[in-house]
Amino acid sequence: MQLTEKAKKRRLYILEGNLWKVILFLSTPLAIYGLFNYLYGFFDLVLVSTIGSHEVASVVFIDEIKSAIMAFGGGIAVGGTVIVARFYGAGQIDEARKHASIAFTLVFLVSLSVVLLTLIFGRNILLLLNAPEEVIETGLGYFYIQMASTALMAINSVFIGLEKAKGNTTSILILNIIAMTIKLILSLIFVFILHQGTTYVALATLISQGLLMVIALFVMFGKSNPFQMRWHEIRLKSSYIMPILAISIPVFTGKFLFSFGKVLVNSMAAVYGPLAVAAFGIAMKLGGAPGSISLVFEESETSIVSQNLGNHRLDRAMKTFFISHVYALIVAIIGLILINHYMDQLLPLFTQNQDVIFKEMIKDIYFWEKFSTLTSTSIAIITGLFIGFKYSKIALLLNVVRLFVFRLPLLWILQEMRIGYVALGFVMFYSNLATMILAFIILFIFYHRIHSFGYMDMDMHPKTT
Repeated sequence: MQLTEKAKKRRLYILEGNLWKVILFLSTPLAIYGLFNYLYGFFDLVLVSTIGSHEVASVVFIDEIKSAIMAFGGGIAVGGTVIVARFYGAGQIDEARKHASIAFTLVFLVSLSVVLLTLIFGRNILLLLNAPEEVIETGLGYFYIQMASTALMAINSVFIGLEKAKGNTTSILILNIIAMTIKLILSLIFVFILHQGTTYVALATLISQGLLMVIALFVMFGKSNPFQMRWHEIRLKSSYIMPILAISIPVFTGKFLFSFGKVLVNSMAAVYGPLAVAAFGIAMKLGGAPGSISLVFEESETSIVSQNLGNHRLDRAMKTFFISHVYALIVAIIGLILINHYMDQLLPLFTQNQDVIFKEMIKDIYFWEKFSTLTSTSIAIITGLFIGFKYSKIALLLNVVRLFVFRLPLLWILQEMRIGYVALGFVMFYSNLATMILAFIILFIFYHRIHSFGYMDMDMHPKTT
C-alpha cells in the first residue's frame, strides 16, 4: 500500500513539523468535534428538562451507564490507534493497515456482545444500580435505545481513532457536524412537534450515529484509504489481537471504572432523591463544557507520541506531552471562567418554573465540581502520554485509585456523617485532586527514568549527524 502525496506530507509534518503548530493543527478540529459531542448531551438535557425533572434524572442516570458501556469500544479504539500509529510513524504502512482492520473487527464483535447483554438484562441492571423507581418508569425505553446506539458509537470511535492516527482530523470534524445536525433536527421534531418523550431523544442519537457508521464503512473499505479493510485479510490472529488487547484491556477497564464510578455515585446519590441526581448531573454537565474541549488534546497527544516513538524520537514524544498540557490547561481555564461568568444565564435552561431550590442545589454541587475541570485535564494529558508509550496500566491504576480509594469511600463516610447533597460535588473535587497529585508523582519518576536510561533503544538526547 502506497501513501498518497497528501498523506505523505501529513505524516512528515507530524514527525518533523513545529510541534506547537502540529498539535494545534491536529487538535483544533478535534476540539470543535469535542464541543459538538458535548453539545449532544447538553441539548438532550435541555430538551428533556422541558418534559420534567424525573426525565432529567433518568437521562443523567442512564447516560453514565452508557458511558461505562462505551468504555469497551473506546478502549479498543485507543489500543488500535496506538499500535497503528506506531507502525504508521515507522513507515510500515502494510502492518498499520492490517492492525487497523483487526481493531475495527474486534470492536464490532465486543460491542455487539456487551450491548446484547445490557439489552437482555436492562431492567435488572437499573434495579441493581439502585435507580429510583421514577427513573426506571420514565427512562427504560431511553435506556434500551441508548444501549443499542453504543454499539454504533463504538464502531465509529475506532474509525475516528484511525483517522486521528493518519492526522486526518478535519474529516472527523466535518462528518460529526453532519451527524450532530441531523441529531438536533430530529430531536427538535420529536420533542416539540411530535410531543414525544425521552425515548425519541435517544432514537435521534441512534439514527445519526447509524448514518455516521455507514460513512465510516465506506471509508474503511475505500481503495484510497491507506488503512483499507480487505475481507480476505480479516483474520483474528493472536499475533495481531494480543498487542492491541495488551493496551486496550487496561484502557477500557480504566475508562469503564471511571464511568461506572459516576454510575455508583449516582446510585449513592439516590438517597437524596431524584432531584439531587438531576442537579448532580447538570452540575457535571456544566463543568464538562470546558473539559470536553481541553481533553481532546489527550487524543491528539497519544497519536503524535506513538508516531514519534515509531520514528525513534523519544525527545519529541516527551515534548508533545509538555505542549499538549499547556494548550489543554489554557482551554480549561478559559472555559471555566466563561461558565462561571454565565452561570446565571445557563441555569434557567435546566430549571422549569424558576425552581429556586433546584437552582441552589446545582450551584452548591457545582461550587466543588468546577475544579475538576482543571484536575481532570492534567490527569487526562498524563495518562495520554503513558498510553502513547504503551503503559496503559498506569491509566488503569489511576482510575482504580480515583474510584475505590479517593471517591467512593469518602462519599460513604460523608453520608454516614449525614452530610447533605453537597457531598456529591466535594467527593468529585477531592478524588480528582488527589488523583492528579498521584499522577504527577508517577510522571516525575517515569521522566527521571527515561532521562537517565532512555526508552527501549531510544535516548532523550539523540545525536545529530
